[in-house]
Amino acid sequence: MLGAVDLHAHWIPPEVAQALRRRRAAPRIEETADGELFVTWQGRRPFRPLGDLDDRRVFMRRHGVAMQVLSLAGLFGIDCLPVEESRPLVTAFNDAAAAASRADPGRFAALAALPLIDVPAACRELERAHALGLCGAILPADGFASLASAERFTPLFVVANRLGSHFFIHPGPLAPPPERPVYDVQTDQAWQRRIVLETQARLSEVIVTLNLSDYLTPYGGVTVQVANLGGAIPFLVERMDEVSRSGAGDLPSTRMRRCYVDTASFGPRAIELAAACFGADRLVLGTDYPVFDTDRALGALAEARLDDRSRELILVGNARRMLGLGA
Repeated sequence: MLGAVDLHAHWIPPEVAQALRRRRAAPRIEETADGELFVTWQGRRPFRPLGDLDDRRVFMRRHGVAMQVLSLAGLFGIDCLPVEESRPLVTAFNDAAAAASRADPGRFAALAALPLIDVPAACRELERAHALGLCGAILPADGFASLASAERFTPLFVVANRLGSHFFIHPGPLAPPPERPVYDVQTDQAWQRRIVLETQARLSEVIVTLNLSDYLTPYGGVTVQVANLGGAIPFLVERMDEVSRSGAGDLPSTRMRRCYVDTASFGPRAIELAAACFGADRLVLGTDYPVFDTDRALGALAEARLDDRSRELILVGNARRMLGLGA
C-alpha cells in the first residue's frame, strides 16, 4: 500500500514567520529564554514544529506519511485580520506553499489561505493560488455556522467550482477575537470547553449547513472536507433522525455524504462511528500535525474496527481520488 496522505497538517513558512516576528499583537512570534513561541488569540505554543520542513520530512518518513497537504490554520487568527494585514501574510503563505509543493511534489501539496474579510479579494487570491499550483483553500468554520452566514461565501464557491477546488473547513473565526490565554486557565475546564465543546459544536453546525441544505448543489466541481470528523455529528445523527421522523423530507442520516471529514484528534471508536455515519469512502486521514500526535492518530485508525479496504481508503485512496493526486 502507498504511504498515508495527511489532509490536516499546518505550516508557517519562513516568509510568514518573519512578518509575525515584527507584530506586536496576536498572532505574533516572540522570543523567550526557552525559544520562540507562536502567540495566537487563544494561547501560545513552540514555533519550531510549525515552521521547520526539514524536521517535518524526517518525521513523515518515520511515521510512514507519504504526503501532507499543508494549510495555514484558521485558529492562528491570520486570515481573519483586517485585509491590509491579512493580504500580505496569506499571499506570502501561498507563494511559499506553492514553492514547497513544486520542490517536493510527492511529499507536499497545499491549500491556499485567503483574506477572509474581503470576499472579492479572496476570489482573486484563490484564482492566483490555483495558477501557482495549489489545490484549493482553507475556510473558517464560523463562516458556515448557518446557511445565512454561508451565503457570504457564494462568490467564492462560484470561482471554486470553475477551478475544481478543494475546500478544507477548519475551526476558525471570521474576525480576530480578543487575545485570551485559555491554555493557562485552570478553572472549570476552560480549555476542554473551548477546544472540545465549542469547537465540535461549531463543526457540527457546519455539517448541518452543508449536508442538510442545497447550498452545495450548484457546485459539483468543489470537494469539501470538514475537520475533526464533522464535530459530534456521528454521535448525534440517530437523534437527528428521530427529531425528523414527524416531518416531511429525507432523514438526516441519508444526506451525510456530500462532505468528506477527516480523522484528526479522535480515537478508534469515534472513527468507527464516523465511518458508519458518512461511509468509509468519505473519511480521510487528518493528524492536525504538529498540534496533535501523529502516532496516536495513525494508531487510532489502525485500532478501529474497519475492514482493510476501508482503512486503505481512509489512509490513501480517498485523498488521492479527491485531489486528483494519482498514484
